[in-house]
Amino acid sequence: MTTFHEFDPDQFAGLARGDGGPPAVAALRAAQLSRHLLLVGHLLRHWPGGPAERDAVADTLDRVRRAAPDRYADVLGAPLVGSWTGIVVRAVERGVAAASDFGQLCGIAAVAAAAAGEPADLAVPVRDGVVSVPGLGALVVGDAASARLIADGGRLTVVAGGRSVPLSRDPGEATVPGWLPVHRLRAPGGPGVALDDVDPYRHGHHAPPANRLDDTEVAHWQAVFAQAWGMLERRMPGRAGELATGLQTLVPLAQTDPHSARSATIKYAFGAFGLTRPGSAADLVVTMVHEFQHSKLSGMLDLAPMSDPADTRRFFAPWRTDPRPLAGLLQGVYAFVGVADAWRALRDEDGLEALASDRFAQARLQVERGLGAVEASGALTGAGERLVAGLRARTDELLAEPLDPQVVQAAEQALSASHRQWIDRNKTLVAG
Repeated sequence: MTTFHEFDPDQFAGLARGDGGPPAVAALRAAQLSRHLLLVGHLLRHWPGGPAERDAVADTLDRVRRAAPDRYADVLGAPLVGSWTGIVVRAVERGVAAASDFGQLCGIAAVAAAAAGEPADLAVPVRDGVVSVPGLGALVVGDAASARLIADGGRLTVVAGGRSVPLSRDPGEATVPGWLPVHRLRAPGGPGVALDDVDPYRHGHHAPPANRLDDTEVAHWQAVFAQAWGMLERRMPGRAGELATGLQTLVPLAQTDPHSARSATIKYAFGAFGLTRPGSAADLVVTMVHEFQHSKLSGMLDLAPMSDPADTRRFFAPWRTDPRPLAGLLQGVYAFVGVADAWRALRDEDGLEALASDRFAQARLQVERGLGAVEASGALTGAGERLVAGLRARTDELLAEPLDPQVVQAAEQALSASHRQWIDRNKTLVAG
């Protein structure tokens, strides 16, 4: 059973200004859980195997939901469960879903059963010699042709290739040969965030996911994350509260261009995003704020459309070189309100005043330019009009912040140059 969700007016007003706070983020997470469950139900109805296997999965999920609804929600509401549902539902629609795609749900159900202290014994797929234990890690099982994931007394055991491998009660401990636990990034007083380099459904970020990180790389991510979280709590406690409530997973991406950092959010993986190796704490702060803005707006769009999907125009987005549809422009505006807000706050960090001032000046002008095009589009829904009104109020506050005139002038010149270059690349377009 899922719940019908609609916006609380006060929470919508906060989200519309680019914030929202932990209660609004929690409400978006709850809506995402319902979305996951609807898609799980859809996949169960299209189960390719025999009814016995499907019924075993459905029964396990139902028992967990009844016995421990909070644990059930934690496991089924995880971001990469959302990623799996989005990928596999599309594969079903195209007729290309594999049995292993459906089998991932068996692993999810077994993990949920262990979390709830319920028994389960389910067949799980072996992919390239590896068994996925969703949200916890993966076990290398070599040439085993099949595997089972067993939950008993809150503990998980993988049975494959004639071996029975009990996993540690602390899934972060790599005490079992071949066990690859999901890394956890931690900060004093902050949340634990998964750094997942093993989930088979962590792709889709316009850059391939990184392979398993070595200990040196994990130590780098941990150090930068701890520093970044300290900055967030010092300079942006409101955004820290939102991220502590909603950000659950980071997916490391392969560094395909040594001169360019990449990050991206998948719309159906609320609370997760992919990124290349963070260079500095300040970069990670801005990236976390930026990408979580995308998660928030995508979550809002699951509850109400903000623009007319029939609008086919393309617009100038100051942060992109390609022409963007109205929905994409609105996503960028919402994200860059957070970027501008982050750089504004980071001006108070030692050694960052000059860089942050420059970036703040540029980002707020980019938001102003993009928002103006959205406002003039004439293609917003009622909810979209309310969203844009909130973004206008926040943008005007950002524009009113005093800055050195030379910094402002440099930002204006950079925006003008960017627009000229965009026009040269996109001469056939009339919008923007």
